[in-house]
Amino acid sequence: MRAALIGWERRLRCPPANGSAGHCGVGEAGRRLCTMFLVGLSGGIASGKSAVVAVLRELGCAVIDADVIARQVVQPHSKAHQQILQHFGTEILLENGEINREALGSIIFSQPEKRRLLNSITHPEILKEMLKQILKYFVLGYRYVILDIPLLFETRGLTRLMKYTVLVYCDPPTQLARLMRRSGLGVAEAEARISSQLPLEEKRRWATHVIDNSGDWESTRRQVLQLHTRLEDSLDFLWARLAVGTAVAGLGGLVFLLIRHFIS
Repeated sequence: MRAALIGWERRLRCPPANGSAGHCGVGEAGRRLCTMFLVGLSGGIASGKSAVVAVLRELGCAVIDADVIARQVVQPHSKAHQQILQHFGTEILLENGEINREALGSIIFSQPEKRRLLNSITHPEILKEMLKQILKYFVLGYRYVILDIPLLFETRGLTRLMKYTVLVYCDPPTQLARLMRRSGLGVAEAEARISSQLPLEEKRRWATHVIDNSGDWESTRRQVLQLHTRLEDSLDFLWARLAVGTAVAGLGGLVFLLIRHFIS
C-alpha cells in the first residue's frame, strides 16, 4: 500500500518550471490553489476519535474513513467479496449475503497466514478507493485531506506519507471508564481490549499533533478548531501540484475545440 501511494504522489508532482525546483510555472496564486497535503488521524478504542472526526466534517474538512472503505470494498458482488468467498467459504456469510465480520475476524485472529491472505485481497481494493477519493479532493481544491486510519501508528510506513499525524488521546483511566460505560464490559474484558492495541502513550510519541480528549468536550472542541486553523495556514508541504488540473483543463479545451469545429 505504501509503495503504491508513493508512486501515485510522484505521478501527480509536476515538473519544475524554468529549471527551478518546486514551482509549477503558474504564478504564486495558482501555486497556492493547486497544493494539498495529507494528514493522518488515529486514536484508540474509546479515545473519542469519532467525535473529533464529526467536528472536522462540520468544519468542511475532507475526511477519508479507511474503515468505511474497508466495508464498502467487500460488499456482495464486488471483486474482493468473490475472492474472499473462494478462499474462506460461504460459512462466513450473513443471511443477506454480506460478510460476517465477526466470523471472519475469528478466523484471521488465530491464523496469521489467513490474515495475510485476506490483506492481500482487500488492501489493493482499499488503496484504489482511497486514491480515487484523494484525487477527487485534489481536483476540488482542498487544502488538505484527512485520512482516518485506525492502525496508522501500527503500520508506521504509512506515517511517512503524511505531512502531519494527529492522535486523539485520553489518559488510561478515562479510556477504561469510557469503554466500560459504552460497551457494558467488566474491568478485565475492557482492559483486555485496550491491551490488544498499541498503547496511546506510545502512539503519542509518534504523533506530530495530539488532541487531548481526557477532559470536557468544550476543551476538545477548542483543540480541534485550533488544529484546523493551523492546518489551513500551513504552506510548508507542497507535494501535489498542477499536473491533474492541467490535464483536465487541456482535455476541456480539446472538447471545446471539437464542438466548435462540428457546429461551425
